Amino acid sequence: MKYMGSKNRIAKDILPIILNGKDEYNCYVEPFVGGCNVIDKVDMKNRIGADNNEYLIEMFNNLQSGVIDFPDSISKDLYDRARTYFNNGLSNEMSVAMIGWIGFMASYNGKFFDGGYNGNYKKRDYVAESIKNIRKQISDLKDVKFICSSYQTLEIPEKSIIYCDPPYQGTTQYNSSKNFNHTAFWEWCRDMSKQGHQVFISEYNAPKDFECVWQKEMTTTINHCGTLKPIEKLYRFKKQKIGE
Repeated sequence: MKYMGSKNRIAKDILPIILNGKDEYNCYVEPFVGGCNVIDKVDMKNRIGADNNEYLIEMFNNLQSGVIDFPDSISKDLYDRARTYFNNGLSNEMSVAMIGWIGFMASYNGKFFDGGYNGNYKKRDYVAESIKNIRKQISDLKDVKFICSSYQTLEIPEKSIIYCDPPYQGTTQYNSSKNFNHTAFWEWCRDMSKQGHQVFISEYNAPKDFECVWQKEMTTTINHCGTLKPIEKLYRFKKQKIGE
């Protein structure tokens, strides 16, 4: 699924590290599951995908159940109506799941009503591509337990592998993440590590008591004409040993 900050391109690089020794753990957990572009490639029996965006989680829950028949095309008019319902909290006019579907499938770069309508651009139908991709992806998510929760209140099974892809400090964020407390997050990661969980974090930088176990320069599109080349990094708490 197209999603701002997606890790789809690096999943093949970081998962061998994250899943090293996975047979010793009971569950794989992503507290910031986003577009599910890592969890969909995880071969573990128990998987939990959590996020504090209710529109995202309701969309995935309904993709699993098939209760709501999501449209295969999204017009500018439908997009504008859904955005109005979202901005005014009118979920009685359109379901939370449907608003999520329209917002994530039809917003530029997956920015959920924050990047404008992503219609045809140079004869390329980005909305149709997004819908096609997520319908292919859902077969790899059929057993994932989706939960709407903050990382702090999420109930994590004993001895889990936890992969965190939090809002990056100093970068553009979704509205639901703009007041993210980075200091509290890193303290939570320390606590989870000390409780016996295997914890990994994607970020550009981390506190000194976390070590980088992988890094790679990436080319990131910021608009139709511009790109950046940040260095993606994967961190873990220094006292934690991979595979133990």
